Amino acid sequence: MKAFLIISIIVLSSTGIAYSYPESQMDDCVTSALSNPATKAISKIAITNYCDCALKAIIDENKDIRESGYQCAQKNFN
Repeated sequence: MKAFLIISIIVLSSTGIAYSYPESQMDDCVTSALSNPATKAISKIAITNYCDCALKAIIDENKDIRESGYQCAQKNFN
């Protein structure tokens, strides 16, 4: 019984991060931002962090798109 409990804890603690949005949405967001002339000076890492923040807020937390985009832009681009 102890062995089963230990194995269960190991398996459950070694799972990866799960995102509720599809990877294609992240790719679309990053591609769109990189092609925008207004974001030419922003690093790809900052854009990726912005897209992750915005997608989590919009999909996971069911927040408003415009407000989420604005708040995530303030966090990642300033």
